[in-house]
Amino acid sequence: MTDLKPKIFIGSSKAGLPTAQKVSDNLSSIGDCYIWEDPNIWETNKSTFDNLLRMASYFDFGVFVATADDLTMTNDKIVIEPRDNVILEMALFLGAMGKHKSFLLVESGIKLPTDFSGIYMPRFDPADDSTIKSATDAYARTITEHYELGHLSLYPTTALAIGYYKNFVKELVESAQKANPLIIDGVTYTDFKLKVVVPENLKGRVREKASLFYNRHGFVENSLVTEFRKHPSWFQIDPNSAPTAILYDMPSTLTGIDDAIELILEKGYKGRTKIQEVIEQRELNNFRRVLQMLIDESPFAQQTVEIIDEF
Repeated sequence: MTDLKPKIFIGSSKAGLPTAQKVSDNLSSIGDCYIWEDPNIWETNKSTFDNLLRMASYFDFGVFVATADDLTMTNDKIVIEPRDNVILEMALFLGAMGKHKSFLLVESGIKLPTDFSGIYMPRFDPADDSTIKSATDAYARTITEHYELGHLSLYPTTALAIGYYKNFVKELVESAQKANPLIIDGVTYTDFKLKVVVPENLKGRVREKASLFYNRHGFVENSLVTEFRKHPSWFQIDPNSAPTAILYDMPSTLTGIDDAIELILEKGYKGRTKIQEVIEQRELNNFRRVLQMLIDESPFAQQTVEIIDEF
């Protein structure tokens, strides 16, 4: 099964870029990190402000690095402060994502806006990699816990996963407990398992991808028959595995997510951008996470359903 990782945006000033890279390296084991300098995540013909507003909804988490960049006069004293744009970007992500998803790492000795007073923010020395790692680790634990506990955002696939589970998986799992025996080529199958196949990507119509997938692996179309209805399904039939038969389903409900992403990005052309791929993978990860949470709530589903990757 895919090792799901959150998408993490890392921001800094140009001078703080070396530290941001070290933060990215330290977080790479728990997330897919994208540093602000990556040109592939910026949309052309958009202002920096507009791009940042959009990215605040594209990523799962934002981590910002405040380094000693500017000398300013405050109350007749010269103080060292981070670059204004870093604080602004942090504030944008904080407003869009909430305090559990936006984090600031602060170089020792610099002054922050008074609005941040009383909020714990780990400090680091840019010349000491161990302090950067220690500061990063403090947030890594929070990110991992938040992501694994299934704190959900209002992504489109959250609703899709809930609907797919309630309208298909739950009903199929309950039916499988009382289904009539399935007899194929004289072999009887009475134990039914379901494998939900998450597509590799959302490029193209999922229904067509599913049809190609079933045919490629030689699955057999048949029906799981219960007292009240039939459940047309694709089966992997192996007489040596009887009485167990495996049902496969690639959720066609995911069809349209790719089109929705293109609309959100206001794309007027064909082709796939890096940021489109980031959003797409976030949506697929979210669909899987929500579906797994629902499966884990049902002992029947836990015994019957497995989420796998397209193969």
